Amino acid sequence: MKNKFLFILVLLYRVTFSQSSIGFIDNYSGVESVVYNPANILDTRYKYDINIISLSGSIGNQYLSVNPFQIIKDLNFGLNDIKPTYSAFKYNRELTSSFGIKHIDNYTISSESSSNRNAYGNFTALGPSFLWTINKYNAVAFTTAIKSYGHAFKLNTLLYNNVTNKAFENTSFNSEDDLQNFKDNLEITPRNYSQAFLWAETGFSYAGIVKHTANDFLKLGVSFKFLRGIRTGAIYSNDLNLDFQFNENKPKESRLDFKGNVTNLYALKGANFGMGLDVGFVYEKRNKTFPINLRDKSGNIYFSKAPYSYKIGVSITDVGFLNYNNVFTNKDNPNLINVDLTSPSYNFNIENYLTITTLESEKQTYLLPTTGRFNFDYNINDKWYINTNFDVYMLSSTNVKQIKYISNFVVSPRYETIHFSAFLPVSINKFGIFKAGIGIRTGYFFAGSSSIITNLSNYSKEGDFFIGFKIPIYNKRVIKEYKNSLNHKLISPPKLKSRR
Repeated sequence: MKNKFLFILVLLYRVTFSQSSIGFIDNYSGVESVVYNPANILDTRYKYDINIISLSGSIGNQYLSVNPFQIIKDLNFGLNDIKPTYSAFKYNRELTSSFGIKHIDNYTISSESSSNRNAYGNFTALGPSFLWTINKYNAVAFTTAIKSYGHAFKLNTLLYNNVTNKAFENTSFNSEDDLQNFKDNLEITPRNYSQAFLWAETGFSYAGIVKHTANDFLKLGVSFKFLRGIRTGAIYSNDLNLDFQFNENKPKESRLDFKGNVTNLYALKGANFGMGLDVGFVYEKRNKTFPINLRDKSGNIYFSKAPYSYKIGVSITDVGFLNYNNVFTNKDNPNLINVDLTSPSYNFNIENYLTITTLESEKQTYLLPTTGRFNFDYNINDKWYINTNFDVYMLSSTNVKQIKYISNFVVSPRYETIHFSAFLPVSINKFGIFKAGIGIRTGYFFAGSSSIITNLSNYSKEGDFFIGFKIPIYNKRVIKEYKNSLNHKLISPPKLKSRR
C-alpha cells in the first residue's frame, strides 16, 4: 500500500490546494477567531482570553470514500478472535490478534475514475495565546502556532487503476476512436507536482473602533506574523511519458510502461524566515439602544454592548512569504524512470527514484496562501444565530511557488449563550465535496467536527476535527450591560433640545 501511495505522488499536477478545518466562530470564540479576522478580538465579552492548546486537522480527496460501518464492525479489539480450547484439566482461551482491523483496502470505496482527482490535508496546533481587551476601544492579541499543509492536484486515478489492477485487460474497444480516447485518459499531465510544508508562526494583533453610534458599529484589525520554516518537500516531473500498446488478440499481453525524469526536493530546519499580514473589518447593525453613561458627539446616549441585528466581517489573511534557505534538489541530475509496468517480473519501488545526490543548496521563496474571507452573522433572536462564511483563494493557481488554499462555503446555524454554544456547520468546497458536522463550546473547552455527520455515510471523502482548551476571564461589567440590554424594549435615543 505504501508503494501505491507513493506512486500516486509521481502523477500529480502542477498546482496544489489545501484547506483549514472549520472551527467555531461565535461571539465567545475569543482569541481563536483572530485566525479568520483580526478585528474579531475587539468588543468581546472577555477581559482576557487565554488559549492553552487548540488542535485542528483535515484530510480529503475526490477518489476514495471510507466505509465507517465496516471499520466499526471490525473494531472488536480481538474479542472475536478468542478461540476456546478444552482439555481434561482446564479451559484455555487463545488471543490470536489484538485488533480485528484488516487491510486498509477493505474500508475504502473507489469513486468513478478520472484524470482529474484531488487530494489535500493540513494540521494546525494553536499554542499558548492570549487576548487582552485594554478598554472599550482597543484590544490586542498574541498567538503561537505550528502549521502543516500538504497538497496534490489532478490525480489521474484512471491511470492508477490500470497500473495497479491491470484494468485494461478487461477493457473492450469497439473502434479506433475508443482506443485513442482510452490512451488519452492515460496520459500524464506535464509538470506533475506535489508539495508539503511545515512551519512555526508567531502573531501580534491589534483591533480598534472606527465608528460607534447607537445603530452602527465598525471596528478594524490587523495581525503581523513572523514565520519560521521547519521543513518542506516536493516531487515533480516535466517529462513523464506513458506508453500503452494494446494487444487486440491478447489483451493481457498489452504493454504499459512509462519513461521520464523525476525531480524531488527537501529543506530541513534552518534559518528559514517568513512574514505574513492579516487585515480585516467587522460591521455590526445594532438593533437596541438604551440610556447609559455614554454619549456621542451629538449628545445621544446608548449602550455600548447592545445586541446586533446582523454582523458583516471581511478580511484578507496570509499576505506574505516564507523562505527556505537550504533547499536540496536533484533538478540538475534527475532520477531516470524506465519501467515496464506490465512485465510479470517488474518490481516498481518509487523510493528508488527519490534520491538526491547533490549537496548544493539554494534559497526558495513561497507565497503564503492569501485568502479573502467574507462572513455574515444574522441574529434570529437572543440565542439563535445563522452564520455564513465564504473563503476564496486569491492568488494564481498555476504558480508552484505558492502555498494554495481551497475555496470553501459554509452555512452554520447555532445556539449561543455565555457559557455554551452548539452549532451545525454545512459546507461545500471548490472540488464539490459536501460536509456536515456538529460542534460545541463551553467556557473552558470546545470540540467538534464539520464532517462527522457525512463521515457516517459511505460517501465520505473528507474528515476533520477541532478540539481546544482555554481559560476565559470575562468582563463582568460588559456581561451585565449586555444582559440588561436584552431585558429592555427598543427605544430611540433622547434628542437634546436646541438652545436659542
